[in-house]
Amino acid sequence: MTPQALQLQAPSFDELASAYDSTFTTSALGQRLRTLAWERLDVVLAGCGRVLEIGCGTGEDAVRLARRGVDVLATDPSAAMLRVAADKAKHMGCAERIEFRCVPMESLGAQLAGERFDGVWSNFGAINCVPRLDAVVADFAALLEPGAPLAWVVMGRHVPWEWVWYLARGNRHKAFRRYRHGGVVWRGMRILYPTPGELARTLHPFFAPTRCQPLGFVLPPSYASGWLERRPRLLSALTRVERAAQRRQRLAAFADHYIFEARRSPAHDA
Repeated sequence: MTPQALQLQAPSFDELASAYDSTFTTSALGQRLRTLAWERLDVVLAGCGRVLEIGCGTGEDAVRLARRGVDVLATDPSAAMLRVAADKAKHMGCAERIEFRCVPMESLGAQLAGERFDGVWSNFGAINCVPRLDAVVADFAALLEPGAPLAWVVMGRHVPWEWVWYLARGNRHKAFRRYRHGGVVWRGMRILYPTPGELARTLHPFFAPTRCQPLGFVLPPSYASGWLERRPRLLSALTRVERAAQRRQRLAAFADHYIFEARRSPAHDA
């Protein structure tokens, strides 16, 4: 990624920092989605002493890990997001277990050289903001212990919810935007939507996939949050069906997000 592109990432998310928690984190839909993601976080990162978080945003996941006794290096390209996250950690009484650093994923290998982690976590599409993931895999793989778990929540490409939502509103352009060659330009950044298979191939040979499950196959994307806030019974029903759908790994390819899990391959050094 060019220096100019790296500079674009920070203001893109700086503008969202003050309102992110109120518009997504504390929304009924946001809470349901994060709870489902945390169910895997707790399993995959169980036993990890030190975790690297990529794209920590306002720090919800870092606080979750810290309150469970995990030391976290929480990274994000947005200084404004990190300020919100640091205040949250202090308020929750776990700031001593979290170190926040303003680092984009593309610079992790250089800026964290020599550090080691027992696992890596990234939630709600931070990975989609990296235009050349293949160029940095080896760098951040070198930061992980052999066998260390990786768990990423990634935005998918084939999303029936999105097709129906926007086609019903006469917006075919948005309904199929994730299929555009080269991704989607959003707030000056290019967002890519790899399929689970493409992500597995990108991470090979440094990581071996272990599991992939849908997140948002039945529950809709965040832009439907306001619609669901007015329909709590429907949200509860959709959440129950979503939980059942998560047992079907093949549905991961048709969800708004998918939870991709892998292990650092001990035979391949960066």
